[in-house]
Amino acid sequence: MNTKIEYLYRDAENYKLWDEVIVEGHLTIEQLEPFYHEGEFFIPSVVGLNDLQSEPLTVNDHIWHTIELVETTDKSPTSNISAEKLLSNFADAAKNDWFQALVFKRKGLM
Repeated sequence: MNTKIEYLYRDAENYKLWDEVIVEGHLTIEQLEPFYHEGEFFIPSVVGLNDLQSEPLTVNDHIWHTIELVETTDKSPTSNISAEKLLSNFADAAKNDWFQALVFKRKGLM
């Protein structure tokens, strides 16, 4: 079994972009939730997924995304990252305040 993850980017004007990825192995939303920023948010590029906002960023953009769905699937992985590695990346990101300063710098926000 593999895991499908659907995630969302919503800018300040409520413009939405969705993506889904299938990772090898089993993962649950309950395993990821303890590592969310402020109990809700994550930065995909910090954990090995694609950020969804277009670049260059505008005044309506920010760095945060939300996970909308995590479910088991028998479909083949669409990503090179495993469920185990993704969970490890979430834990590392949370421990390091989601590397916000580095992401802001990389995105040209500081």
